[in-house]
Amino acid sequence: MILSETDPFADAAFLGRLQKLLPMLGSQQPGEADAARRKLIEHLGQHRLSLLDVAARLRESPNGANTPSSSGGNAASFTQGARELSLERQLAIARHAKEEAAHEALVAGMRIRALEVELQQSTFEIARILQSQVRSRVAALAGWAAACILLFVWIGPSLLHLQLRHGATELAARTGSLTMPPGTGEDSDDSLRILPGERRGEAAVQDLAIRLSPNDQATIRAFLNRGEPMAIQQQQRIGSQTWLLVRTTTGTGWARSGDVLQ
Repeated sequence: MILSETDPFADAAFLGRLQKLLPMLGSQQPGEADAARRKLIEHLGQHRLSLLDVAARLRESPNGANTPSSSGGNAASFTQGARELSLERQLAIARHAKEEAAHEALVAGMRIRALEVELQQSTFEIARILQSQVRSRVAALAGWAAACILLFVWIGPSLLHLQLRHGATELAARTGSLTMPPGTGEDSDDSLRILPGERRGEAAVQDLAIRLSPNDQATIRAFLNRGEPMAIQQQQRIGSQTWLLVRTTTGTGWARSGDVLQ
């Protein structure tokens, strides 16, 4: 250790300045602690001392080594100040740890509240999805029921018409079988047979037009030669004319009653 001609630690002014600077090293303000460190190094440099010299003297002071008897009071005061500085540092460290623990607890509390909010949002989202699924199923059932009703409305009349037509055909077949003269139930031509509910006829004119509907303007689907056989299925009066629904070897169509020999 480098010492001046007189021991600086025996100088009351040196020790007083030293005792003021050392506690400032433990300041919680970074700027104040850094300024105190620079001033302490400058103060020790004036007496050609370093921080290591101060540390060595602190270790020697409790045993009284290298301490003149005339400076015993100052050394004891310096040692007490160093101990107070150590306690202040420990207290500052404890306060800092307490502040960090409080900050961590605050962060943890905020995280817990955020998780609670996320859980509540997830619960609302699940409830919304369930409600949407219920609404979708109800809409699907309603659509299925509406489709069934529309299908019944659309097909029902057709089924009823077919039933009525079938009944009328059976009735006509029974009536025809009772009134038809013997030998007319079947045509001599094997290519055209008279079915139940039909009666025999033949074309009375050459090139008899068979139309798609009972109308002189309707499309012609076929022409029959005079005397060509046909099966008469239905008779219908339209305006001043009577039309016959006939079945021929070429298909079914309408012909004027006056052009058919029954």
